[in-house]
Amino acid sequence: MEQKLIKNEIEIIIVDGLSDDGTREILFDIQKKDSRIIVIDNVKKITPVALNLGVKKAAGDYIFILGAHAKITNDYVANCFQIFENHDDVSCAGGPITSISNSALGKAIALAMSSSIGIGNAKHRFPDYEGYAEMACFPVFKKEVFNQIGYFDEELIRNQDDDFSFRLRKSGGKIYISSRVKSFYFVRESIISLFKQYYQYGFWRIALLKKHKLPIALRQQIPFLFFSLVLILFFIGIFLNDLKISFALPGLYLLILILYTLKILIVEKKLYSRWLPLVIFSLHFSYGLGFAVGIIKKIVLKKYHY
Repeated sequence: MEQKLIKNEIEIIIVDGLSDDGTREILFDIQKKDSRIIVIDNVKKITPVALNLGVKKAAGDYIFILGAHAKITNDYVANCFQIFENHDDVSCAGGPITSISNSALGKAIALAMSSSIGIGNAKHRFPDYEGYAEMACFPVFKKEVFNQIGYFDEELIRNQDDDFSFRLRKSGGKIYISSRVKSFYFVRESIISLFKQYYQYGFWRIALLKKHKLPIALRQQIPFLFFSLVLILFFIGIFLNDLKISFALPGLYLLILILYTLKILIVEKKLYSRWLPLVIFSLHFSYGLGFAVGIIKKIVLKKYHY
């Protein structure tokens, strides 16, 4: 990890979930050549556990968390430190991510995950955003933050970063992201992987909201409410023997996706955008389905701890 303009020594802590794909051999080989590298086993193979193991091992005054499927520029940390210098009130610095891929389908997924039609107003996913935000994907924290609010919640298999950022803001801390702080996230390369990812996001959103007794923001409800309405209207149309009622809303939704896709195809001439209708639908439907299952399991069946 070569980061320029950094005066102090960097400690590199890699938390590995007992990989069996050759990763460990590569890590140990690199470790022999670079004394800064520390490898820790995550026997539970759960993300928040890995994060806590790394944070507790870290000796520095600042902690930078970089996840898998990502890369950063060599001035990432330096630019985060510049944010701290320019903003005394900031406890966490980072940058909005740029989603990338090499395949045609992956590029369409990356485009959807960086557009308001795909993911709403999630500021940390818009590469040009500058300002205060709800969270940073690959954050640099002042270590004192963990002494103040604790560690990542190990019962949240997903959305543990959302939970931590919420607790940080609730305690008075602020998060600032700058477009000068550049990171790149390699998106999922298949519809199935994307579906599973966003299903988990929707499912664990309920646990997060229930934990903090928060009202559900409208933007978090939209996929669930939309597809619920589609289902209700479908059965009403069948009952009334009027297919216009059944298919009007999904038809309008499909038309919007097609028009958006045509705009990208014609104006920006990005051939891979032909995948956008399927990709955006998968984003919305999987999140909405996960959200619905989360409501049933948490609110109806009460199967979580929170």
